[in-house]
Amino acid sequence: MLPDKMEAIMFQVTEATGCPFDRTYLLKEERRFDIRDFGAGTDHSPVVNTSAINNAILAASLEGGTVVVPEGSFRVYTIRLQSGVNLYLSAGSVLSAARTDITRSYELQLGEGGNYDEPEVNLYVGLQDHGHTYFANSLMYGADIRDVMIYGPGLLDGSSLNDKGELEQILMGGDPHEPIRRNGPGHQGEWFGNKAIALVRCENIAFCDFSILAGGHFAIITTCVKNMYVEHILVDTNRDAFDVDCCENVTIVHSTFNSLTDDAIVLKASYGGGIFMPLRNVLIEDCIVSGYDIGSVYAKTYTQDKLIATDRCGPTARVKLGTESTCGYDLVTVRRVQFKRSRGFALEAVDGADLSNIIFEDSTMEDVSSSPIFIKAGDRGRFPVTGNSTGEDFIPAGDAAPNVRLDQSHWVLPAKEPYQVYPARRYLPSYNRTHNVSADGSSYFNIVDPEQPLRLNPANVHEENGRWYAVCYDELTKKYVPDYSKELQEGELPLYANANGSEHIAYVHDIIIRNITVKNADPRYPIELMGLMGSRIKNVSITNVKVEYRGGLSLEHAVEQRQLNTNWEYAQYGGQKRSVQSLPWLVNTFFLKNEGLLPRAEWNPEAGTWKDAPFNVPELPEVYPEPSNWGILPAYGLYARHVDNLYLDGIELRFLTEDTRYPIVLDDVVQGSLRNIRVDRADGVEDVVLVSNRCKRPAGLEYVTDYPYEQTAVEDVTIDSELSVKRVAVNAPAPGTPKDRLYPYETVAIPDNGYSLPVETGAYPLPQTVFRPFFAFVAEQSIRAGEQLSFPVIARQPAYEVSAHETDGRIYNETRSDKDPGVQGIAEPMILTAGKLPEGACFDTAAFVPGQACTFSWTPAADAVRNEPYIIEFIADDGIIPVKLEVSIKVTG
Repeated sequence: MLPDKMEAIMFQVTEATGCPFDRTYLLKEERRFDIRDFGAGTDHSPVVNTSAINNAILAASLEGGTVVVPEGSFRVYTIRLQSGVNLYLSAGSVLSAARTDITRSYELQLGEGGNYDEPEVNLYVGLQDHGHTYFANSLMYGADIRDVMIYGPGLLDGSSLNDKGELEQILMGGDPHEPIRRNGPGHQGEWFGNKAIALVRCENIAFCDFSILAGGHFAIITTCVKNMYVEHILVDTNRDAFDVDCCENVTIVHSTFNSLTDDAIVLKASYGGGIFMPLRNVLIEDCIVSGYDIGSVYAKTYTQDKLIATDRCGPTARVKLGTESTCGYDLVTVRRVQFKRSRGFALEAVDGADLSNIIFEDSTMEDVSSSPIFIKAGDRGRFPVTGNSTGEDFIPAGDAAPNVRLDQSHWVLPAKEPYQVYPARRYLPSYNRTHNVSADGSSYFNIVDPEQPLRLNPANVHEENGRWYAVCYDELTKKYVPDYSKELQEGELPLYANANGSEHIAYVHDIIIRNITVKNADPRYPIELMGLMGSRIKNVSITNVKVEYRGGLSLEHAVEQRQLNTNWEYAQYGGQKRSVQSLPWLVNTFFLKNEGLLPRAEWNPEAGTWKDAPFNVPELPEVYPEPSNWGILPAYGLYARHVDNLYLDGIELRFLTEDTRYPIVLDDVVQGSLRNIRVDRADGVEDVVLVSNRCKRPAGLEYVTDYPYEQTAVEDVTIDSELSVKRVAVNAPAPGTPKDRLYPYETVAIPDNGYSLPVETGAYPLPQTVFRPFFAFVAEQSIRAGEQLSFPVIARQPAYEVSAHETDGRIYNETRSDKDPGVQGIAEPMILTAGKLPEGACFDTAAFVPGQACTFSWTPAADAVRNEPYIIEFIADDGIIPVKLEVSIKVTG
């Protein structure tokens, strides 16, 4: 138990102990098998190499041993791991992913004569993403094996350099198409490799000392693994670096994970292994997670030309629990982790199973692109539920009879063997989001139809003699039958549209976060604690946490929820080929959708006008959990809602430029304390806002007309007397709520309803503290006296460098194109200067344009030789927050 006296009084959290062994437990050095002895060669085809290595593994499996990959590059397809066999990657060795024929996917490839193993049959497809469901189509694959270690200083390489010197991804970041039927293999006729290492239902595993470059959708995915030890590995990849899914007894130490476009170390609890196995007892210590350009950490260049991930939020690269959370989490300790150019620490339980006993401590974050700390209880509800059909079509035919879910029907299991049985235990409505609206005349989105907000599902109710009854699952007949003990009123029928196999919304509780320092955080996203009506986050202690935000936003941004997008060009993988991203300067419509995009305003019936209501933040319980789900919040520093027992002590919230939002907002927080709080705040702005609300409904029922409202308030929270406090009352339902007898006024603030934004979107200024200027990487320099040194310095400015090119709006194998309207950039560029120039050095900025090189040149004289290097400073100043680049120059004789 934790020794902290204050925390021990409040609640106790148990520390994780991790794996019961270290690398020495699995060593098998007595019997070694060189892959060359089985026919592998650096000049052999991938098919030959794959067969040779797999034959070596089979030979070693007879009595146990270690298969050795010697120095050299070996192109391969799927390597099949076996129990009792280790794989040693020698210094200078590379197992390189081979190309396969891809003719019908988001990217094409010309093959090298083979393919990765066919994605296996998994009856539980759809309960998690494709990549979590299928494991065989990987560079290394093991199922139901034990006692295996992959180790040594070699490399697993999922990429290849083309003739232009550009890094191309061979292991794909996307997935093959989902199968037509559950009992078929995981594709629709074509598949490819998209994981470097995939293990499922294994025991006693170790990964030590090797590196992975461009590992595909998952560089490493381990699902339903017991006892795993990870030490001194480096993963620099295109999507998730390390997925630890439904594992028990795991230690990850002294390792580095770089993954700009997805998570770095991500703990999950999916149903991909086909068994209900919570993640438990995971210890993560002394690691680095980062979001630099792919390949640049392995190359030690740390470039940052790509500004956002595929989901249009900033670089991902975080430690996260979620989003796959069907089986739940317990007992996770994360300490001494460095977050660099990444999102923050995230805890997400949204699929009907709990999250508890979490410790996050003694860590640092720099250049944080999202909420530094994000805790979310949600009700996406991706949990298996037995249906009313025996059909095994993954995607039901359009004329199929209604099943127990109208939405996300792929979560429904056939009512037959061998499928596990999860009877419906609770229900939620299905909303008719077909009403297309716009707040500014340029961006459009759908919200709940005010006239017909709800859809009916006849599969989940029974009518008899003009009376309505619920149904229940009969284990004997494997069918849903009338439950005559539960009669329903006709107005209740819409509440039974979507069945769920979990008993309750996920609970999140018992969390300690302490000794965290955050620098240069994105101004849009505060620390967020997002519980729900009906699933309150409980027992959270946050102590000794210091956060520095860039600031620069206002309460107006929290009201209007503007969509401001510009196009940005960048080079991938160190090459010259340009790609385009759409930068969201305020809200990100990849995550914030539907009613969340409406301006936060309330109708004032007395005045007959709209008034600002930035504290009327929608619940959105069913959405994919991400800090950007709620757009711009009224707090810049910390926002907590639906929380019991929240204890904040030693919190410091600062901004680099003034932010006129409130430092702390508490909404429906019951019991707790705020002590030793220090904050920056604008003039006339209080330190803490306490929100009460008289128009709340249970999670998932927000838009059910005439459903009773509840009142919420902040209660029994002790606040230091030094802090100024403002109380705010919300007296209207969340934006987008249909009018009814309980609230007869309009809630949709759009021009059709008399609302107008004071400034047109096209003329609205970009909040320049969001995407900041930066310098391209410059390596350390070395020059002999009398020789000339020159190198380019490139300073980039996203607010100024707006591309005329657009993205296609598609992500991986998605067929729909979602494009957001763009706006213009700023007219005046920043200023570039240099400081600490040595005598005779020249840096000409007369023709400086952001994104174009200016050249530094110097011919050091003989007397310039010295032991210590010269440090040259280059400064890009946009008048907001200057950005500095330091270049080291060593002069020798």
